[in-house]
Formats: sequence, structure tokens, C-alpha cells
Amino acid sequence: MDSTRKLDIIGELGKLSPKEKIFEELESRKILENVIGFIPACDSADVPIMVSNLGVYLAEMGYNVCLLDADVFYPCLYKLFGCESKPRGRGLLSVLRSDKMDFRDEILKTKYKNVYIMSPSFMDPIEDYLDIRQQDFERVLLILKDMFDLVLVSIPNNPPLETCYVSVKNCDMGFIVWNERVDCALNTSKLMAFYSSINIGVAKFSNIIINNAVGLRFDRDIIKEMKLKLITELPFVPAVVDHSLAGEVYIAESTIINKRYKRSLEKLAQLIAN
Repeated sequence: MDSTRKLDIIGELGKLSPKEKIFEELESRKILENVIGFIPACDSADVPIMVSNLGVYLAEMGYNVCLLDADVFYPCLYKLFGCESKPRGRGLLSVLRSDKMDFRDEILKTKYKNVYIMSPSFMDPIEDYLDIRQQDFERVLLILKDMFDLVLVSIPNNPPLETCYVSVKNCDMGFIVWNERVDCALNTSKLMAFYSSINIGVAKFSNIIINNAVGLRFDRDIIKEMKLKLITELPFVPAVVDHSLAGEVYIAESTIINKRYKRSLEKLAQLIAN
């Protein structure tokens, strides 16, 4: 990945026009494999918190990063950055419903340089997403892919949901996020079996991250037995959660950074960037 290519996102967003072919000038410098998905294997994997720290870390490396919250029923990424949610019908839902919407009005700009969020509104009722088509979400992913150096997708573990299976289908690289719970292996097996049954390739999601590791007697050998690859382990650090509750990102705001956490995050960031 060419780290020298940095888009002025505010400038690019200012050029957007729903009536024109707005990304023509970006085609020659587009990064081909820049949509990265993260899906939890259990409820306590804390994917949004991990993704928020990873996104800021990548931005500090010089990349323009968009965090896409694909959990349309329970979005939370905007809160982790202390942002205000868009009103009902705005944000992700508005660009899903119409290909004429101007993205610059729907993307949240965070207080961290080069970090942006595309999020549903927390006020959107569930039924508003029942008529969203697969091609609508694919179009939004493609536009974000062209706009940003990296798109990190926080995917809900809800396999039949359009924003879940379309994200899995269209990600260039994927990670399943575990913690030290025995049900992670079974849930991962079921998840992969479901997507294989509907002809969605899951090889790109053979990467495992263990998040919130506290050193329990968890059998990590099961990862190799399932022919998966353990990429990194992020330790449980209470301050990471404390900062998220305050609408801050730990890796940027904490005066004392846990060295093991930072090394693990760096390892993951380098894998994505390279």
C-alpha cells in the first residue's frame, strides 16, 4: 500500500456532486484492497472499541480512514468518538435509499485528524432497513472504497442481515474477533458454514484476533485445528473501556499507553497497511 497517497478528504468531499461521475479523478490512485471487515464471534468481543482504536492508529500513520458501522440496529461507533448521531433517516440510511445523496452531508467528521464515520442514526427504527437491497449497500461500500485510503467495517454477527453478508462478501480482508470464551470456535464454524452455503467465500476471514485477553486457560490450539490463523492478541485494559465510555479513543487520549496493547495494535495496523 502506498502510504504517500493521502487524500484531502475535506477537499474531496467538497467536490462531490450527485449529478456527476464524482470519482473519476481518483481511479488512477485507488487502493484496490482497502476494505477491511471485523466481525465478532461472541457478544463480548468489543469489536467497535477495537476498531475505533485501530482506525485512529492507522490515521496517525498517515492514512485517511473511514469507519463504517454496519450494525444498523445498534450503532455505537459515533458514541465512542463523542460525536452526535445524525437525525432519523440521515447518515447511512439516506445514502442507501438514494444514489443521488451527497456523501459530504452524511459522513461524520471526528475530532481526530483523517478519521471519519459513516453510521446509521440510532433513531432509525428497524423496519426502515427491511427494504434495503443488496446492491444498495454494495454501492455505498464501493463509493467509500474509492473515497478513502482505508475503510474499516464493524460488522454485526447477524449472518442473514444485508449489511452483514454484503460486508463479508465485499471486504478485501477480514478478521473474526474472539475473546477467551469457549463458544467462539463454535460460533465461527457456524458463521463460515452459513456463508459457504450461500456461496460467499470466507477464506479472507480466516484471520483471528483475540481481543480483551486476560490470560485465561483458553485452548488456542483450536485455531490451528480449524485451519485459521491467529494474527494478534489485544490484552484487556480497563482504560480502553473507560475512554470509550467518555467518547474518547484510548490510543490517542491516554497519557499512559499499555505497551502490550500498543504492540498488538501496531502489528495489526502493519498487516493491514502492507
